[in-house]
Amino acid sequence: MEETSNLNLPYIMPSQAQKHVTHNEALRKLDALVQLAVVSRNLATPPASPAEGTRYIVANSASGEWAGQEGNIAAWQDGAWIFYEPRAGWLAPILDEGIICFWTGIEWQKMQGGSIGEELDAVSLQNAPMLGVGMTADAVNNLAVKLNNALWTAKTGAEGGTGDLRYKMNKEAETCTVSLLMQSGYAGAAEMGLMGSNDFALKVSGDGSNWREAISVDRSTGAVRFPATNVLTDYCLNLYSDSGRFAVDNLGAISVGPFTMPAYLTRYNSATVAGVGKFIQNNTDYGGTAGTMNASVRALVDMIRGEAYRRYGVEFWVAELTSGSGTGSPVNHLSQNWYLSLISSQVLRAPNMTLHLYLRAMNDQILVRCNTGQTLILNGVASRNHVVILPSSNWVSLTIHDSVPYRQSFGYSPMALSIHARTANVRYQIACPALMPGIVPVDDNVGPVGAYNIWAA
Repeated sequence: MEETSNLNLPYIMPSQAQKHVTHNEALRKLDALVQLAVVSRNLATPPASPAEGTRYIVANSASGEWAGQEGNIAAWQDGAWIFYEPRAGWLAPILDEGIICFWTGIEWQKMQGGSIGEELDAVSLQNAPMLGVGMTADAVNNLAVKLNNALWTAKTGAEGGTGDLRYKMNKEAETCTVSLLMQSGYAGAAEMGLMGSNDFALKVSGDGSNWREAISVDRSTGAVRFPATNVLTDYCLNLYSDSGRFAVDNLGAISVGPFTMPAYLTRYNSATVAGVGKFIQNNTDYGGTAGTMNASVRALVDMIRGEAYRRYGVEFWVAELTSGSGTGSPVNHLSQNWYLSLISSQVLRAPNMTLHLYLRAMNDQILVRCNTGQTLILNGVASRNHVVILPSSNWVSLTIHDSVPYRQSFGYSPMALSIHARTANVRYQIACPALMPGIVPVDDNVGPVGAYNIWAA
């Protein structure tokens, strides 16, 4: 090898005569190419009186002494034009334009944002597929940054800005998600944003897998909800006179009498109902003597009460409904029809109500309809769409926040609760329904909610 790899500088060979010639040739190249700054890149013919050492990028359609040297660097050295072929990645400030260009291997391109006088880090990166700062980006995290502090500051009016700063995140559709997810040990702990709807929400998780909605804000009304916090703990009364216990006697007592289907729930399309069992005060399952509970009742109690609180408690019945063969009032969801089986009765209603109950699908899916103005909260997760409950879900806690504008209400509809089934003979169970005035956050473990009349003399 007689030349260097990058700048093709000649080596001084052993026993070479006139070594100074080779040495001076290398110096001449270094003088032309190191700290490369060209006068212009727009000349196609040589200037008439170039200064010694000046350099140019030869423009297209070159003529005269520059003919055939398009894109090369022309340097006026020792009274003659010397040409140097650039290599990919070389940078050259262009003095008459005040910009920086780089050689792509094919052409000289302007570095966007890289004008002379600017910091090098002001150079634009356009359409970069990924970027890692302090760590490696990947196909999932196209932008990955590892640091301890980050600062975003507004461009001031004096700098040509507005003095404002807005951080914008956009999603494709309402059902998509745009959010800020906060993690600990790479497990999600809190998330806020527009998650599956355009209502702002904040949800939290204790294990990174199971999430609870803590705050939601209605985008249309600005109303703020606290689904996991019972703000009205001192004023949360059940409007159903049997306290949702499905019995008409001993209303204020701990024990209840025989199962009675209440008038505030109306069966539809020939649905039938029966009492499947009740929670038993001092039950045998947990060390008492009053009798063994139905397995499904016990499963519900196990879900909503700590182990030390399952033997004693306020008795209540669990009702099991079986859908009929009628096909009235269908709802089309997931490309299939669901037929009405049970509704809350059409009676005088408040503009804003909360309904809570426990549901269990037994042998097939059931659907809870979401009417206009309703938010369905299933096991702490809010939705503004119909909710499908699977048999594999076991017991679930359902809260319905039902809000109807005063001028858009008949005063008796829509009903707070509408349960639908796909076919006849679909069995499902309900327990502890509670209708409360206003929009009330309800704890999933509340159980039966006492009615307004249980303290009557």
